[in-house]
Amino acid sequence: MTLHRPACFISTGSVLIDLPLHVGRVPAPGGAITGVSSGPVVGGGYTVVSAVARQGLPAALAATLGTGPNSARVREAMRQDGVELLVEELVGDIGTCTTLIEPTGRRTFITTEGVEAEPQREDLERIDLMAGDWVYATGYDLAHPTSCPVLFEWLLSMPEGVGLAIDLGPVQPDIPDAVLTPLLRRCSLLTGNDLEMTRLIARLGGSRALREACPQALLVRRTGIHGCVLGQVDSQAVEVPGFARGVVDTTGAGDTHTGVLVVGLMDGLDPVAAARRANAAASEAVARIGPARAPSRAEIDALLAGRS
Repeated sequence: MTLHRPACFISTGSVLIDLPLHVGRVPAPGGAITGVSSGPVVGGGYTVVSAVARQGLPAALAATLGTGPNSARVREAMRQDGVELLVEELVGDIGTCTTLIEPTGRRTFITTEGVEAEPQREDLERIDLMAGDWVYATGYDLAHPTSCPVLFEWLLSMPEGVGLAIDLGPVQPDIPDAVLTPLLRRCSLLTGNDLEMTRLIARLGGSRALREACPQALLVRRTGIHGCVLGQVDSQAVEVPGFARGVVDTTGAGDTHTGVLVVGLMDGLDPVAAARRANAAASEAVARIGPARAPSRAEIDALLAGRS
């Protein structure tokens, strides 16, 4: 008898340790300010996979960890969330991302690099993908000179029936056409915030060009407290309203939105229903300090019940 495992969400997004600092303003060059720290937290590509795990679906990490204390912190978060690691560790450690968070929620990043930038092709090839799985990739890794070639070839080699979710982020202009064009053609879900999607549309030459570049993809333009706008294949754009909440920290809100949205699609929801759950999750995440703070399935249900 052949045993079939449940469909799984797999993130290739590089994991970092976030060092958030709440500041009154970003200092001018040569200036000085005093920030308030909430301590180091696991962030980067972990946020999206954590959001999926907290919905009760199988979630796994296919991003490189190391042997140092930063990686140990990630493994502890994975243990608590029930996230599986699918690749081997490397000697060394993952990097950090210091985030300056202004009262408006605007964020400024300073990143250090570690073994997260060194994915191993043989590790990825050992992953047993099946139809129904979803794989997540970020623009940060696709713009990086060492991680891009490895991820690019592997993502394009994935079997049919495996969903590909891509968030290009603010580094989209740094991804060459030779990488971007084939991945857009392959992707199942393309997500970005309002500014990021606007810049991508301008690069491609218009909204119609974006749809032609992503013939199979659900297009998601995240619009903050306003929710998101969905571009479905062969359908007009649909605005899905958001949930007004007090904003404490927007770090990881987009990843939370993406993770919960993909869970909805994996659950068999239509894109609008899945996006409504994602909007609720993101609104709850921004009311919490730190990146990997996605609400559970029950918390999302409660928030949606309060709005019905």
